[in-house]
Amino acid sequence: MMDRAEQDESLSVDAQADLIRAVALGQALVTGLEGYAAAPDRTLLERLSDLAQTLTLVCPDEARWTDRIAAIAAPAGHTWLEGVPLLADEDAAMIALTLDAALAAGVTPGERGEARLTWAGVRRPAPLRDPLTPLRAALTPPATLDPGRHGTGQALQQLALGEREGERNAALLLLFVCGRDRLEDLPLILALDRALVLLRALAQEPTPATARLLELHAALHAELGRPDLPLAQRERRQASGDLSGQVLAARRTLRALRFGRLRPVTPGAQEHLNALWDALNDLDEDLSRGVTPDRDPDLRARLLLLSLQGLTSTARAPGLRLPPMVQLAAQVSGVDPLWAWERTQPERFTSVPLHGHLGRAALPLELLALRGTPFWDTWGVEVRRLIALAGGNLLASVRRAGLRLPDQAFLEGYLGGFGPLRALPMDPAALNAFHAALLRLLPDARAQAQALAAPPAPETTALEEGRADLPAATAARPAPVSSSGPATAPPDGPDWPAHVLSVREHLRGRRVVLLGGVPSAPHRAALCAAFELSDLDWIGSAEYAHGTHAQAHVTPDTAVVILAIRWMAHAHNTLRDVARARGVPYVMHPGGLSPSSVAWQIGQQVSQQLGRPSDRALPDNTGD
Repeated sequence: MMDRAEQDESLSVDAQADLIRAVALGQALVTGLEGYAAAPDRTLLERLSDLAQTLTLVCPDEARWTDRIAAIAAPAGHTWLEGVPLLADEDAAMIALTLDAALAAGVTPGERGEARLTWAGVRRPAPLRDPLTPLRAALTPPATLDPGRHGTGQALQQLALGEREGERNAALLLLFVCGRDRLEDLPLILALDRALVLLRALAQEPTPATARLLELHAALHAELGRPDLPLAQRERRQASGDLSGQVLAARRTLRALRFGRLRPVTPGAQEHLNALWDALNDLDEDLSRGVTPDRDPDLRARLLLLSLQGLTSTARAPGLRLPPMVQLAAQVSGVDPLWAWERTQPERFTSVPLHGHLGRAALPLELLALRGTPFWDTWGVEVRRLIALAGGNLLASVRRAGLRLPDQAFLEGYLGGFGPLRALPMDPAALNAFHAALLRLLPDARAQAQALAAPPAPETTALEEGRADLPAATAARPAPVSSSGPATAPPDGPDWPAHVLSVREHLRGRRVVLLGGVPSAPHRAALCAAFELSDLDWIGSAEYAHGTHAQAHVTPDTAVVILAIRWMAHAHNTLRDVARARGVPYVMHPGGLSPSSVAWQIGQQVSQQLGRPSDRALPDNTGD
């Protein structure tokens, strides 16, 4: 690793940093394991478990370390021990404390190990804060903003100040469930599950606080529809009575939830995000030509598969916020965000997560854009075979799980058009063969895509040379925008598609707020004319101070708030929350600001709230 970090010029800065981090973690693991062999200690084993989990996350090729720690923990009676990844700023303290424990057992890294740690820049932090015991404030989630749960939240906050650590940990776990309206992508089922196991252990010596926590747990469990709690079911069958172990397991779960809130974006998540943006760009291009996804089955299938991939890669629960792009993808594709939520949690589907099957089916669809090129002449038959293979595997896997995908009839017909669909899921050997076949054609696909993206060489003709000195054509005059009444389209205005006219019926004479981009008179005039607005409050990206004045923009007469997220990153959150609190529909718009694109997103996302049901039953994005 050290040689590669120093010599591989193809590495990005982040990849190089990961290798350096892996060297430090790996050396601490090796030394710590030698120390544990000399003097077994539960706390040291906890540290080793976290180091191994972090190393696996940073460098997946090192996953063997987590298996090795698990093989040590089980015979030692620590079956509750699961590794918790470390935040980057916790590495130094955990490494120092691991080396201290090894030294107490008479083990040192040795000269070579010290050199590796020095090379990786490991320094003993001061003050030394043990990552195994973070402050309670660091483990406490934000308080709920849901008025219906304020009382529950206040009761749990009081119980989190109790004398017994077990009760404090149980209260903190339940606070995550209570405050789910301010959280996203966290395994709330695990929080409920771990809390119940702990509370049952505490109930062996009951207190009023334990009884109250059990009541609150039952209420929160009911709010989520009483999902299965596998840890509690297993514990009921195999009661261990190990209260201290359950207290520690709950603390580790709290640390895992904290990591989930603060973790950086993973490479897999970033890859999915990039694919989703590519599909949304294609959608915007279609809409700019007046073509909706119903008339572009390739794009419709990609959006549907990518939406489901995002949902099944994300921990979901009723009332739990979705990451903005996952929410947007669900709205664009018309998928219920809570479709099969309990059975398709990232870790609960089958031995192969559903999001893996979905991603495998979506990837070769991107190659359809290369039809009609030399690449397709060479690889077209193989691409079609791979699409049918991955599609059949997806449908067979879903069928085996007893589920049915949203819009599955469309997917069956669409994917079946590329070839016969297999009846059974692919086994590991078939999956490896699929990936190998895909890898063989990807270099040619990238080369073809780059060739298509290259600008054509200019060809200047004599006629063009003669025109070069002519003045530019006069721009069409934008439709006048009245501050007191709706704008009207010019007599020779565009022939708007049906989805624009439909949205116009809801917005005529009303006020709209648009956040993002750079306000321009032509775009403003086009939007006002297309929808016959009374007013368009367009807040440019540069003018928006991260929500400082959001309250002033969302007035009682606002019909809809449009969040142009392409230009706003996460700065739109405050305006979105204000709109939600005031019951104003909001649209997360990923594309350009042409009336056709804006209208389609409005119709797709909030048509029900504007008063007319859309063609599909869509989730209400202004509530829980």
